[in-house]
Amino acid sequence: MRIKTKNPTYLAVRRVILGVAGLAVVLAVLFAGRDNSSLLEEEKESLPEIATTAVPENFAVPGELDWEYPPGWIDYSDLPALETLGDEEQPGLSNWRYLLVNGLDRSNYLRESYYPDMTYVEGGYSFQTRAVEDLKAFLAAARAEGYTVSISRTYMSYSDQRVRFNGMASTIYDQGELTLAEAETKVTNMGYFPGADEHQTGLAVNFVDENGDAKFATPVLTWMREHCAEYGFILRYPEGREAYTGREAEPGHFRYVGDVAAEYIMRKGITLEEFKLAYSQEAQEVKAW
Repeated sequence: MRIKTKNPTYLAVRRVILGVAGLAVVLAVLFAGRDNSSLLEEEKESLPEIATTAVPENFAVPGELDWEYPPGWIDYSDLPALETLGDEEQPGLSNWRYLLVNGLDRSNYLRESYYPDMTYVEGGYSFQTRAVEDLKAFLAAARAEGYTVSISRTYMSYSDQRVRFNGMASTIYDQGELTLAEAETKVTNMGYFPGADEHQTGLAVNFVDENGDAKFATPVLTWMREHCAEYGFILRYPEGREAYTGREAEPGHFRYVGDVAAEYIMRKGITLEEFKLAYSQEAQEVKAW
């Protein structure tokens, strides 16, 4: 059977009709979308305003530059490795540099028989032999900057602490408001019980300026606080950390702990107590992010 070919004119007309119909469908869809958008805008305008908290554009996740840690939180994720804290004599935190003495815990008191090896420095004062050269370098650097600085205290024996304790307790008792036992308890709570003063370690030193002043406002103590870590020293009793040290802030009291620990402690603004505590697994679980 032979199929008859359709007229070319017919085919052309048909193509035009189909094209027009398709265009009409597309235009209908576009107009419908525009109408829907208008309706949505009208609906939004009719809704009541809702108070919201805008998210800052510079908000960052922990670890990025714009992140601010909660007040009082210390990031201990970069603690020095324990191997870097020891030497051939005593490894890690058992090293002589990190001997902890404070009045918060009797386990941190030194015994009457503790006598460190001391070497003379100047002005009748001595310092523990293993750290004496660093103390001399610290003093020399301050003086090279034009500051007048003097030592006001270094080593204090157990017997000297006992004399001080008895004298303070007697003074309070003589005021007539407390019994002798209560006066002794008060002095103990102040951190002055025999064996509770870290000056007995031979690693603590107090500085004063030319006027015998030991306040943060003095330029010499400000300089020494800013540069102490370079010589292995820390500000032992910083303001605001009394809960850890058990002692009031002492702007002129510095303690030798060695280069590694000193750099970390001063950079973080923490204390020797916190530095040692940070190495315990329990502390890490609480303080780490």
